[in-house]
Amino acid sequence: MRLAPGTPLSVSLAFDTRLPVARVAMAAGVAQLEWSAEVIAKKLAVSPLKYPPETGLHAASSKDREFLGLHGFLADSLPERWGYLVLRKRLAKLGIDITSLSPLDLLALVGHEGRGALVFEPAITPPDDVVSLDLDALAADAIALLEGEEAKLADALAKLGGGSGGARPKVHVGFDGKGKISVGTGEIAPGQQAWIVKFRAPTDLIDIGPIEEAYAAMAEVAGLTLSEHRLIPAKKGPGHFATRRFDRLGGKRLHMVSLAGAIEAPSDGPSSYDMFLRATRAITRRTDNVVAAFQRMVFNVLAHNRDDHTRQHAYLMDQTGEWRLAPAFDLTYAPGPGGEHYLDVEGEGRQPTRAHALKLGKRHGVHEKRVAEIIDQTRAAVSDWPKLAKAAGVSTGSTKSIGGAHARVWAEFK
Repeated sequence: MRLAPGTPLSVSLAFDTRLPVARVAMAAGVAQLEWSAEVIAKKLAVSPLKYPPETGLHAASSKDREFLGLHGFLADSLPERWGYLVLRKRLAKLGIDITSLSPLDLLALVGHEGRGALVFEPAITPPDDVVSLDLDALAADAIALLEGEEAKLADALAKLGGGSGGARPKVHVGFDGKGKISVGTGEIAPGQQAWIVKFRAPTDLIDIGPIEEAYAAMAEVAGLTLSEHRLIPAKKGPGHFATRRFDRLGGKRLHMVSLAGAIEAPSDGPSSYDMFLRATRAITRRTDNVVAAFQRMVFNVLAHNRDDHTRQHAYLMDQTGEWRLAPAFDLTYAPGPGGEHYLDVEGEGRQPTRAHALKLGKRHGVHEKRVAEIIDQTRAAVSDWPKLAKAAGVSTGSTKSIGGAHARVWAEFK
């Protein structure tokens, strides 16, 4: 489960044909990257803002612990929080202390099965031993893992979790044309769709699945673009929220970089929507993508989603090298750190107002009339919360408490 000392890691993009991207090695705790001749010839911005495709060695610039000395776009492939937990448990059963592994070892463990289109070789991913899948059993064992207990299906969770990020337990699965669940690690079989199924964490509301489904519906009413989503019924209690993977399109992989990976801003620290919009314009060079990012900001504010850190936004690159803003994801009611947004609006994280939104919009070329339209559409969508919550099966208590939070935000915002 370790690379031989001094072994460089080869990085490729798994498009229709495998495109060599770079070779990476560690030196004094800092990753050194050398772009491939193919990337240089194509002038392909695999890292959309940093490390231009030029000859020579490119040292990772971030010193933040979140990136482990890696370039931000590579660190995006590492399992984080939930994914790290299940990987640590699985390696421990094999007698391996995950803290003894180098960042390149961790990427080699991801191998061909991570997010986006990046693949790493040599791959040292453990053999596939998942033979059956029971979502309710996985959900129960996910909670057991988070509470520090042993889980019988820990290996299945580790394999199906892939490079999962975020704190919520989740697995990567495939659905066939009839909506049935299929087991897969790595790429799914032809004719199937790649989805992510999320489970409740011990600190979550019992009906977090229906809440996230209602939020997804509310975001679409507000004009946001989301990947396809559904609520999968559970044998007992609220269902599990599931969403189609947007880094897999028609059986093909898309290169994905989070906002955190693109600008190398850690997810556990404060940042701003001004920075998000600036990065979106610089990466996509599309005004409509900047407006979409602005709409997402308005929705997160009015819907009280304050868990809006730099890993909650992402960008996708196709085979031609064209970048665009990824669909919105992980939208739900969230109090945020200390009751504030991770991304502030004109310096305000606790009580952003219409004036803050107008000022930010003006700076980024979003006309005042368009800002007003976005606010009105989002307000109307959030006003539909009771109806959308009922349709998704959200409990009466959660519907009322979240609706109260929406009302308080609007009173401060307007």
